[in-house]
Amino acid sequence: MEVTLLAGLPGSGKTTYLSGMEKQGWLILDDFKIGTDNLKFRTSPKFQGLIEAIRQQRRCVVADIDFCDTNARREAERELRTEAPDLEPRWLFFENDPAACALNIRRRNSESLENELGYLRKYSPSYQIPDEATPLPVYRKDATAGRQAADGADS
Repeated sequence: MEVTLLAGLPGSGKTTYLSGMEKQGWLILDDFKIGTDNLKFRTSPKFQGLIEAIRQQRRCVVADIDFCDTNARREAERELRTEAPDLEPRWLFFENDPAACALNIRRRNSESLENELGYLRKYSPSYQIPDEATPLPVYRKDATAGRQAADGADS
């Protein structure tokens, strides 16, 4: 069983990266904590589906901007190990580049633009990537970025 947890600021390219993984058969659980009032991993509407998929030995990837918070990452690991004690989730991190993320958010020009910029301001100052991690570059709308999603999903 493979579970990847993906952390990155709003506008970092998580959804683009996930699309490459989805094409390779991974079950995608993006914006995992949307729909939870208390931002707890276990109370996500997607939690039970994730646990069922893990028990069925499916390859799963879970992404949420709240994973930029170190305590949220610890909580996710703790809850996953409660349900699947042998599970060793793999973490992937996008780099902490608020300027590039803000540019991507503005390019999208979605209805949630101000909310996304607010989350960017909330998370970027405290987003700490573990020293042993090699962060993925923030998505940039050019030829290199297009390869990033496909190449990164090979693992």
